[in-house]
Amino acid sequence: MSSEGRTELRLGSFLPYVLNSLAERVSAGLAGIYADEFELSIPEWRVLANLAEHGTLNARQIVDFTTMEKSKVSRAVNNLWERGLLSQQRALGDSRAKDLALTDAGRALYSSIVPRVLAWERELLGELSAAEYRDLMYLLDKLGSRLESIE
Repeated sequence: MSSEGRTELRLGSFLPYVLNSLAERVSAGLAGIYADEFELSIPEWRVLANLAEHGTLNARQIVDFTTMEKSKVSRAVNNLWERGLLSQQRALGDSRAKDLALTDAGRALYSSIVPRVLAWERELLGELSAAEYRDLMYLLDKLGSRLESIE
């Protein structure tokens, strides 16, 4: 399907609106787990998850991975640090930057959250067949690649 030839904007079939609305609803639904059960904000969860996946990162890298504003990342990092969930160490070669990594407590918290969020995702995706899931991920990746070429 293409939007070619359309002359009227209908939000219900306007891809940016539909994707944003769905992403907000998915994010809010998932936040119920890590906010209510683990007392983490969405930005804190995103920082925690990226550090768990990538190991040591600096704040700039987290901004790039998450596409969150620098100020949100900074607040999330400070909150996680105050809770003892991440460590901060001066980066080699850049005295202004700090290398961030999860502490043992941060890794333990992440490990306790992962089964819950994966179960939530399974429930959300339960209506999709394996082929539909594969196609969905393929199409989202294709749209992401296209975005890079037109930005």
